[in-house]
Amino acid sequence: MCWTTGTLAQDAVKPTPAAAPAGAVKPVPPPPPIPFAPRPGKPNPDLPVFQKIGPGLFSLGDIQISKRARSVSLPVVVNMNKGMLEYLLVRTSGKTHESLFRTAIDPTQLQMAMLLLGVEGTDRPLSHQGDRAAPKGNPVDITVHYLKNGRMVPLKPEHWIARKVEDKMANSEPLSWVFTGSIFSNGKFMAQAQGSIIALYHDPVAMFDNASPGGESDRVWFVKEGALPPIGTPITLTITVKN
Repeated sequence: MCWTTGTLAQDAVKPTPAAAPAGAVKPVPPPPPIPFAPRPGKPNPDLPVFQKIGPGLFSLGDIQISKRARSVSLPVVVNMNKGMLEYLLVRTSGKTHESLFRTAIDPTQLQMAMLLLGVEGTDRPLSHQGDRAAPKGNPVDITVHYLKNGRMVPLKPEHWIARKVEDKMANSEPLSWVFTGSIFSNGKFMAQAQGSIIALYHDPVAMFDNASPGGESDRVWFVKEGALPPIGTPITLTITVKN
């Protein structure tokens, strides 16, 4: 889905500094930013819409953008501890009855954040939910961080997902994800209208889709019972653009 960022992108891009004089000691670059600590999935009305918070680091509402790591991080919460799944993440106003996580962030702001990282999604969206074709888009990696025993624990979200294979539950294999950018219908940005952000079961409305085998089925993805922290636990979800 093709968008333009206008002045927002211009604000994020700064002139390249002049080269250091010969013999000068080059400063050691700072380490990549660590995802912010998990917070409850409620929007913060006091946050400026867009601001620079560090070298190559920006915030857009409650979304943190790292241009160096080509990643966005956002606050979500655990939404389900059992049952069938069609989504990894939806907005609080979306299909929360079938999503592992929920968030209060604005999908339009998340779209802008992805544009700032230089990706636009696809101009060949799937035709319908459950389309058997593989979704097209920009490959991304998804990681979650949560606080456990006083320290941040990173893991892949599929660690908390089970897949039904021949009527038996099995651990999910590593999943592949793509940024599709959602679609427009009657002038509406549908991810914003429906609150669908990351789909396990193919959905052209979602901003990100599952490009792994089984994404065409709404009968194989389940919560891995007993593996997740309690419902409502704050999580930081980080999406990184693959090179």
